[in-house]
Amino acid sequence: MKDKIILAGNILLIIVLFNAIKTGSFSVVAGILCVLSISVKRRFYPSSKKVYWVVGMILLVIIGSLIDYGFSRPATNTDQKYSKIDNLTYQNTAYNFSITFPEGWIISPAESGASKYVVQKATRGSTTISIAIRDVPLVVGMLSSDDKTIKDLVSFEELKEIKNEMEDALPGVGNFEFKETLVGQIPAYLVKYTAPSMKNGITTEHTVEQYQFFYNNVLYMISIEASSSEFDSMKDGFDVAISSFTITK
Repeated sequence: MKDKIILAGNILLIIVLFNAIKTGSFSVVAGILCVLSISVKRRFYPSSKKVYWVVGMILLVIIGSLIDYGFSRPATNTDQKYSKIDNLTYQNTAYNFSITFPEGWIISPAESGASKYVVQKATRGSTTISIAIRDVPLVVGMLSSDDKTIKDLVSFEELKEIKNEMEDALPGVGNFEFKETLVGQIPAYLVKYTAPSMKNGITTEHTVEQYQFFYNNVLYMISIEASSSEFDSMKDGFDVAISSFTITK
């Protein structure tokens, strides 16, 4: 009976191991391998020296943790001490860029409930322009050249495939438009779509337009979200902001 319980436990660990490998949780993988190695030692090598197994398990944990750290994405630096606002110009000294918003827009820090990738936003009425940043994993950054662009990360055809994924995940999303463009002299993709939004029990249609570009191993995403009925009147201001975007270093 005891052997059957141990066998069932090992099978469960193997299932968890495969799931951890699929999700890239290498420190979890290392921990499970340590537990399984103990089981193997007790069953097949009971007389072998423990010191070798202990050292091996420690190395597994260290290697797994290093791999986990190296391939995980660093958290976006949203600390406001790196944000400088001069009239309608916002400058970020952590990611070395500046952007100027048109008259009538209010620059405000990202709210606590906002996406953890948003470093800054500007609002006009119910319309929001947001700037989001994603750092690449440490190892990828070390091995990548600084001149890579968004096209090196994902092809334009691959980008358009997100349409099906978003339609499956978010009912009501539609009217997709995709375009290859430039932000400054940086290659960029433009994605535009509409989606339902509910507030105070009332559903309205919103339009989202987002520029995505990759520079110096950082992914930038600048978006506008507005009520579809107001989008056209707000788009000129968004275009002004996009045209002012500058890498400062």
